[in-house]
Amino acid sequence: MVLLAASFERAVSGQQAGHLAALRNARLFFDLPDAEIFRFNDVAQARIYKKGKVLYLEGDAAEYFYILCGGWVKLFHTMANGDEMIVDMLTKGDLVGESALFEKDRHTSSAQVVEDVSVVSIPLRVLKDRIANSQTMALSMLSALSLHHRRHYGEMALNATQSAPQRIGCFLLRLCPRDKTKKVVFQLPYDKTLIADTLGMNGATFSRALNMLRLKTGLRIKGTSVEIDVVDKLIKFVYGPMATKDLRDNKTERRRKA
Repeated sequence: MVLLAASFERAVSGQQAGHLAALRNARLFFDLPDAEIFRFNDVAQARIYKKGKVLYLEGDAAEYFYILCGGWVKLFHTMANGDEMIVDMLTKGDLVGESALFEKDRHTSSAQVVEDVSVVSIPLRVLKDRIANSQTMALSMLSALSLHHRRHYGEMALNATQSAPQRIGCFLLRLCPRDKTKKVVFQLPYDKTLIADTLGMNGATFSRALNMLRLKTGLRIKGTSVEIDVVDKLIKFVYGPMATKDLRDNKTERRRKA
């Protein structure tokens, strides 16, 4: 019995450590002191959801919000004619469902798993309580939301000025390891049909644009595998000839400050 109890305690301790690591990697908790993070760690639960699982529907009462530890979740609106409009694609480190706090605890969009995800779920009431009682937590929430919206609307503004091949190239660059300038190989995060939908293209437009991107940059896509021989070449095609110098200068500056 003593051995079983000790084994159980180790399992619980390991699970809580996993929760804590996930919390610290989420944008909402980046700058919070440990004491604040522990309040969430105590009520966090690890879950795994398979592809196709609907986490919630637009208008549903919100009980939990989620921190993604891996996989992908699609946020979308369902239009009057039944079509889906993708709002965002979220992955590791992102929050899902937290915006219900500002809409009378009702979800503002629907969320569906598009690639198996591991998440940490936390009761929304806990987040609501901490924001009401902690200025540090409230400021962290505002900072996380501001960062997310700047990224999201920045991408929308950029897409509005780019050609279809450039938009696909921009999408692929976000998947590239940041420290690589030469050859990289990585996997597409979800199927090409969903990538086309995310970028606002129909299937025919996506295929033509992808072929043009291959011709201009030499990248190769075999199934879900993407091979890029020279990342700088793709950067120049997407952002222009001065982009690689600017990106290198930014990386150098970040290393200097670190």
